[in-house]
Amino acid sequence: MLGMKKMTQPTEENGPERLSPGLELGRRIRLLREMVGLNQQQLADRVGISRSAVAFWETGRSGHVGKHLGALAEALGVDAEVLLTGMAYKEIQETLTPDESMFLNLYRQLSPLIKLQAQKWVERRVRQAEDAAEG
Repeated sequence: MLGMKKMTQPTEENGPERLSPGLELGRRIRLLREMVGLNQQQLADRVGISRSAVAFWETGRSGHVGKHLGALAEALGVDAEVLLTGMAYKEIQETLTPDESMFLNLYRQLSPLIKLQAQKWVERRVRQAEDAAEG
């Protein structure tokens, strides 16, 4: 059984980080960019966007990252799935309830852009539920 660890790590003072999908994606973009030895301008040139767009993404403001996901992944030398999930390879045996299995199978059929939108939607719903429980 192989699993890859996520590219984001907990901080010592705060414990495990709780990041939005946009911020996690931004951190992965920055980490991968640095790993391949590109500065923001070089990545922007390869993707065909402005340097400020790269900076925008890396700070968690995803903007129009979805429409550039393929070119971004290619420029960074990874699959789009790595940008979205932080996982380069995963083979995990997990016991799922029938509804979890159905949800996962449906999710896997989505395009990378729709997966990103779905992740953001689910995160908003969880935050709303937490806020309702607190208030």
